[in-house]
Amino acid sequence: MDMATAREDGRSERPLAVVTGGSGGIGAVIASRLADAGYDVVVVSRRSPPALVREGVSHMPCDLTDTAQIVSAAEQLVAAGKNVNVLIHCAGVITPAAVDALRQDDVERQVSVNLVAPILLTSRLMASIPCGGHVVFINSMAAVMPLAGSAVYAATKAGLRSFALSLSLEARRRKIAVSSIFPGAVDTTMLRDEMAGGGSVLNYVSAPARPEEIAATVMETLRRPGGERFRPALDGLFGKLCMLAPGLLRLSLPLLTYLGGRGVRRSCPTARAPR
Repeated sequence: MDMATAREDGRSERPLAVVTGGSGGIGAVIASRLADAGYDVVVVSRRSPPALVREGVSHMPCDLTDTAQIVSAAEQLVAAGKNVNVLIHCAGVITPAAVDALRQDDVERQVSVNLVAPILLTSRLMASIPCGGHVVFINSMAAVMPLAGSAVYAATKAGLRSFALSLSLEARRRKIAVSSIFPGAVDTTMLRDEMAGGGSVLNYVSAPARPEEIAATVMETLRRPGGERFRPALDGLFGKLCMLAPGLLRLSLPLLTYLGGRGVRRSCPTARAPR
């Protein structure tokens, strides 16, 4: 999929994609795939992505816990004068902890990165997204599947889902597509750190996906925009059913915990005692 178009001066005009959290994991793979597909990619993240030192990819430093830096990054992108054809929110953080053991800074960090940052950046860039543009949120299965020990993370992801659904209604009149992708567990450093900190064994009921699989879903979504995509689809269906009937999760939790615990022992030996 080559997105470059010819300009009057004979040079190619590459569409612009902005990706948050592209310094590693899923975001880095997505940024690379976008560059391969003919986009100029701006990665908005605190750390520079060393794996993405290549033509077509640039880094904009931004601490997504700092609203002033988010606004500044948006202003720089707007001032550059290019349309933002694709805006993809990949950044996310999780700090597992029981509700009665939550630390204030961990709560604020998760809410800031997972919810405030994508809302604020999208708000500031909407005027630069043209007709036919696309906003993609890399959400999480936690948006529809409650996770004991990860209540704040689940709440931010549920909030992000509601924001995306509401945004899609507003963006429709400008023919801007809004899509959300809900992966289950993905084999990244974030997942390994989560499990080492006592994350839910439900992450391992199914084998974690590879970042490349989620990146492929993103590229497919850009070709067929709009709506929600759950990966794996069956887990998404089960999560939605649990939201409609919370008793279903309570009934199935012993079996899911057993399956997840077995998956953790097989795949993640550094994890703390399962819960």
